[in-house]
Amino acid sequence: MEAPSEVKIILSDLHMGTGERPGLVNPFEDFHFDDRLADLILHHATGDYAALPVELILNGDIMDLLKVPVRGHFATIIDEGIAVDKTRRCLLGHPAVFDALTQFLTVPDHVVTYLPGNHDPEVAFPLVQKLLRARLGVLDTPDRMRFPVDVEFLRLPRGVVVTHGHLFESINRIEAGHAIEELPDGRRVLNLPFGSRFFTEVLAPVKAEQPLIDLVHPLSSMVLWGLVFDLRFTLRLLGSMSRWLFKTLRPRARKEGVVRTLQVLVDEIALFTGMDRRATAHLQESADVSALIVGHSHTPMIRRLPRNKVYVNTGTWTRMVSLDIRDLGTRVDPTFARVEYRPVGSPAVSLLRWNGRPRETEEVVA
Repeated sequence: MEAPSEVKIILSDLHMGTGERPGLVNPFEDFHFDDRLADLILHHATGDYAALPVELILNGDIMDLLKVPVRGHFATIIDEGIAVDKTRRCLLGHPAVFDALTQFLTVPDHVVTYLPGNHDPEVAFPLVQKLLRARLGVLDTPDRMRFPVDVEFLRLPRGVVVTHGHLFESINRIEAGHAIEELPDGRRVLNLPFGSRFFTEVLAPVKAEQPLIDLVHPLSSMVLWGLVFDLRFTLRLLGSMSRWLFKTLRPRARKEGVVRTLQVLVDEIALFTGMDRRATAHLQESADVSALIVGHSHTPMIRRLPRNKVYVNTGTWTRMVSLDIRDLGTRVDPTFARVEYRPVGSPAVSLLRWNGRPRETEEVVA
C-alpha cells in the first residue's frame, strides 16, 4: 500500500486531573497512563512520522477540569482566573504528557488541535489557550496549537468530521460560540450545561468517598447494586440527587414545560442516552460526511456503514466498570483513531489500541 502523505491522530476522554504525589492517592485523578501516552505522542514525532504532516487532535475531556476543586469546593461559577488556575494545576500534574506534546510540536508540520468537551469547557477562555500554548512552547506560533471552540464540528479533508460528542445529548450540549456567558455584574463565566452542573454539585463531591462513582456505567445499575451492597452511601447519594434535581428542575419545568423536562430526565439522567445512536444517525443523514469520529460515551467502537461511511468512537483511557450483563467487568482500553490520507482516494480511518513498548515493571495505582 502506498505510504500516507498526511496523518491525523485523534484522542479523547483522557480525563487528566491534578495528578498524584508518591504515596498519596488522589481520588479525583482517573488518568494513570502518563508514560504510555507520552510514548504514543513521541512515536508520532519520530521515524516515518517525522517526515509527514501530522495533526494530533485532542477531542475533548483531555483534562478533567470539573474534578479540580477550587479552595476545597467544586465551583459552578467559573471565571477566567479560576479556569487558568485549574488548568495550571493539571499541567503540573502530568509533566510527562505535556513534555511529550512540547517535543511533538518541535517537528515541522506537526500541529495540535484541542476541541473542548463537557469536562474541559474552560479551554474556551483566551487565557487558558495562552497558558497551554506557553507550556507547549508555541506562544509565538499560535497556529501550531489551534482551539476551534466556536464550531460544533471540526471538518477535515474529504468528508472526515471530528466532534467530542456531547452535542448529541441535550443535558451536556454546549451551543457553539456560547461556552462563555456574561453575568449581570459583568463577569464572564462558563455557561455550564445541566449535566456538568449535576456532575459538579452531586457526583464530584462524593468521589473522595467513592472514587468509582463516575466510572461505573450505567449509573442506574450502580444505584441498584448500591442498595444491596452499600445501603447507607446509596441512600445519601439518592437524597442528594433528589434534592438537587428538585431544586434545578422546577425553574426548567416552568420554562420548558413539565412533559419536556421529564422526557429529558428519563432520556439522559437515567443514562439511556443513545449518544452513539444519535451520532450514527447524523452521519447517515449527512451527505457530505464520509466519517464521523467522536468520544464522550467512553465506548470504543468502529462501524462500517452503507455508502462507505465510517463511525468511530475513540473510547477512553480511564478505567471503566460496566454493570451491564452483556459487558460485565472492568476495562482499560488505550484506544485512539487514525486517519491516513494519500494523494488520491478516500482516507483510511481506523480505531487502534496503543500497546506501546514492553516494560519490565508498571506502577500499581490503588
